Amino acid sequence: MLIRLLSGLALLWAMAPALALEPLSIYTDEWPPISFEDGGEVKGMAVDLVNQIQHRLHQDQPVKLLPWARAYNFLLNRPNVLLFVLGRTAEREKLMTMVGPVAASEINLYCRKGEAEALRRLGDKLQVQPVTAFRSSIFLAVAKQHGFKNIVESTDPVQSALLLHASRVSMWSEGDSVVDNVMRKAGLPVQEIELLQPLEKIDLYLAFSRGTDRATILAWEQTLRDLKRDGSFRKLYQRWLPGAAAPMQVERVGVEP
Repeated sequence: MLIRLLSGLALLWAMAPALALEPLSIYTDEWPPISFEDGGEVKGMAVDLVNQIQHRLHQDQPVKLLPWARAYNFLLNRPNVLLFVLGRTAEREKLMTMVGPVAASEINLYCRKGEAEALRRLGDKLQVQPVTAFRSSIFLAVAKQHGFKNIVESTDPVQSALLLHASRVSMWSEGDSVVDNVMRKAGLPVQEIELLQPLEKIDLYLAFSRGTDRATILAWEQTLRDLKRDGSFRKLYQRWLPGAAAPMQVERVGVEP
């Protein structure tokens, strides 16, 4: 009888974090292989990570895939929202709480194959050539920060790839870790584009909206630390991004929850 009672108490103790935490609305966007839809299922490196964290916290909230601009609007205007992955900027640190990094990428400018040399010869005039990036993304923000003035906003990375393919723009601002997968998702050969120039290296985070319970954010932060400490994160990262260096530090930045 005593053993049964102790077992029951142990189970309740293990479940305590799940019982205490406010349910999250969890969103991501189409950004393969980090997050993407395949056969009606949301998959990807960061999706697997989020689900592993939920499993350890005894949670099972669905991950919903939305256009980035819509999901980002939810993050800015609703409590208890988690959006992933998101690039860290000084402006965003004033608007949300970020935990990570959970991935790293380099923002590059890409152009159609065979056009890079001619574009580089434009010098300062390159900045008036049309460049695409998806709406509300860090890729769009970084292009603007580097002085590019003729920005053509797309709804998602696949549309950006198609705009470049159709010669609607001269350049595409995108992350090096996903560009090949985005091209394939768009039904385009990877060999059709080439690197024009690197812009900036970034770390990518899980982002929690203002009003999200502090205990929830701290639980996710600690569980991410645990996954990195026991090797689970590195194993997951290498499965999706073979050869890429997994970011192993953990920090919480932005709005204090």
